[in-house]
Amino acid sequence: MARNGKPLKQLICGSMGSSNTPFYNLKTLKLMPQFIILKKEDRLKLFDTVKKKTKLSFNKLPFFLNTSRTSFFNYYSRGRPIPIEIFRKLKKTSRLKILDYKLLEKERFLRNKIKIPELNESVAEIIGALNGDGHISKYKYEVNIVSHSDEKSYQEHLKNLFVKTFGITLSNYLQDNTIKIRIYSIDLHRLLTEEYGLPIGKKKGKLKIPKQVFSSRRLLISYIRGLFDTDGSFYIRRKKDPVLEISSADSRFLKEVKNALVSLNFNVVKGINKLVIYKKDDIMNFYKVIKPANSKHLKKFKIYSNL
Repeated sequence: MARNGKPLKQLICGSMGSSNTPFYNLKTLKLMPQFIILKKEDRLKLFDTVKKKTKLSFNKLPFFLNTSRTSFFNYYSRGRPIPIEIFRKLKKTSRLKILDYKLLEKERFLRNKIKIPELNESVAEIIGALNGDGHISKYKYEVNIVSHSDEKSYQEHLKNLFVKTFGITLSNYLQDNTIKIRIYSIDLHRLLTEEYGLPIGKKKGKLKIPKQVFSSRRLLISYIRGLFDTDGSFYIRRKKDPVLEISSADSRFLKEVKNALVSLNFNVVKGINKLVIYKKDDIMNFYKVIKPANSKHLKKFKIYSNL
């Protein structure tokens, strides 16, 4: 159930018998995405002042503002409307008093409608991946998962999972040695946060396994797969001893994951910011039961199996 006592699906897709236009309650959506339009001289002065104060080049400023280079130069050079969270950061950094601007509200992020599936293994795996290297932004209803640039096959696996599960296509964003797949969607944002309790913004201290997932062995297995594929590792120590780890800076969340693994009959040791499985039989069973999808884990395990 969502807020106001209505099912989440009804809030997103509208009441039965209504038109196909989604029903959005602004009391529960906070606000539509907001943008700022500045006069040319104020816009250029704002960006140039931030560049000077941060001592960053124009190639580095997009990362400072958490946006792409293309979007950055659209805001700076072409005068496109600036997202309000970026404007606030620019204003705070520059310490300029800019009072003459136009506030614009856009609904462009509403267009990524999704199909709302029942909770299944694919949904559970996606939630696990998001609790690993995922992020649900406070701004623009962005949902993303970040991987190393050499994990392209796993990124494709995730993108296919989103298409199959929600009927939406995620875009790629390359940054240094990472690949971010992302989507802007109020529907998905609300489903993940309101129905399954995923945290918005910083995750530390807020992560948890949804109770709907914990109550089902098959869903829990899929959840652990997504979590391990993103935040797990497998390596060999002393040339022959296998080690399997799941890392997190959230100690309370690690205890919850440990309980989940124990319920699946794995022997787990909790260390500082990580869970560890040392026993060979447990590790062999982990790969048999959990069935990781990330090729980097599969390749390392294959090397170990051939020793």
